[in-house]
Amino acid sequence: MKKSLLAFLLSLTLFSASASRSEIIDIRSEEKSFGEWKVFCEIDDMMSNAHCKIATKFFDKASAITIQPTLKSASQFFMIIPQIEAGGFVAARIDKNDLILSSNVAKKDFGLIPLSNTQKDLIFTQMKDGNFLFLRFKIQNLEKEVTVKLNLNDFRNALKHYNKLTFNTN
Repeated sequence: MKKSLLAFLLSLTLFSASASRSEIIDIRSEEKSFGEWKVFCEIDDMMSNAHCKIATKFFDKASAITIQPTLKSASQFFMIIPQIEAGGFVAARIDKNDLILSSNVAKKDFGLIPLSNTQKDLIFTQMKDGNFLFLRFKIQNLEKEVTVKLNLNDFRNALKHYNKLTFNTN
């Protein structure tokens, strides 16, 4: 009886010691900055995958571009400018490439800039090779247009990090 009790206590002690080394984990969040661009990720260590997006805020700390590219396109590309003038549009240009003009923004869009999938893919493709992204738009109750200049070298560094985490590439 003493031996079985001793064996039970010993096994309980060993089990407790090994259980205390286990760790309960959850999906973890990671945010990394590359100049004015940031990569936001939810990382699942068990499944060895990450769900990430690249984003930057510009102009009024509320206007933003968010991109979740696939290997082939920028299928999830959003540009939001909450204070844009209703009926206005955004003119985008990467370096000396042709202007890309959005459709007119409706009041019901709440600042979501209407871009076609073709325009999104074109902007994304040019961003991967360009130096600067320029955006020009008119703000509500402001007499003049606003022009924003975003550094694309920082964007490419963010994209490289995004690809490494999302697609396990270098």
